[in-house]
Amino acid sequence: MDAEKSEKLCIRNRGPGVFGTWTARNAVLLQTLTKEHTMLRIAAFSTTALTLSLSAASAAPAIGLVGDKTLVMFDTETLAVSGTMEVSGVDSLLGLDLRPADKTLVGVTPDMAIVSIDPATGAATEMSMMDTALPVGDMPVIVDFNPMADKLRFMSGTTNHRVDVDSGAVTVDGSLDWQEGDMHVGEMPAIAAAAYINSHGKPESTAMFDIDSTIVAVIQQVSPNDGTLGAIGKLGIKDPADTYAFDIQTTEAMENTGWLVNGMTLYSVDLETGAATEVGAIEGVDGAIRDITILPAM
Repeated sequence: MDAEKSEKLCIRNRGPGVFGTWTARNAVLLQTLTKEHTMLRIAAFSTTALTLSLSAASAAPAIGLVGDKTLVMFDTETLAVSGTMEVSGVDSLLGLDLRPADKTLVGVTPDMAIVSIDPATGAATEMSMMDTALPVGDMPVIVDFNPMADKLRFMSGTTNHRVDVDSGAVTVDGSLDWQEGDMHVGEMPAIAAAAYINSHGKPESTAMFDIDSTIVAVIQQVSPNDGTLGAIGKLGIKDPADTYAFDIQTTEAMENTGWLVNGMTLYSVDLETGAATEVGAIEGVDGAIRDITILPAM
């Protein structure tokens, strides 16, 4: 069984569907990521106290998922959209994430196919088919890699799956529920997005953070495999939109920054307090961004 370590945290301080708008720079960047198999340097850190450096959010390229299968490239600092691309070979995607182990852009389809996505052409190639389906209704679907175990966390509603993307083997983990003593015990969780820290190479430890759309707050999935949840703090977003797209940027020095797109507004997120700080509106996107993955700066 793949263990997932959960630690107490020590805080240290345009046109959609047009291939031509996906710039050469973006294609080169993503091709470099997908071909890079050498593990990058990992800064030393304690396995009993993970360090989140949140004092200064570093700009990074990001890929957003809009509509059924449109990829949108934007920058977290300038908010500029540099290109859009339709994914071919699939009808739609439930979500996507960058696999830290080999820098492959991975998506999941409604029929439970796991696909790699070629950044230069948008072509999706099936990697495997899940052997157990995730019940998908009207609730958001979470697609995010655990970098330590190299397994895909795949959730919707309170259903919690762990997936080997190479074989399609699914482990059905514990249903999402509040840990004993949490102020939200007895309430139904409404997890709309999730991401792991230390998503760089294959780290020695990690932790998982979720967004709950009912209480509009950051949640730590204290034991990802067991599904236990502990509230961190409110985002503080006034009049939040219905869609939440969340990822955590990890630098080579293992510094982590949370990024959230709510509707069309980008926020940086303090993972210690849950507080969201507005960066600005992302312009030039036709539709709400419903998932994001942050790319390493090149």
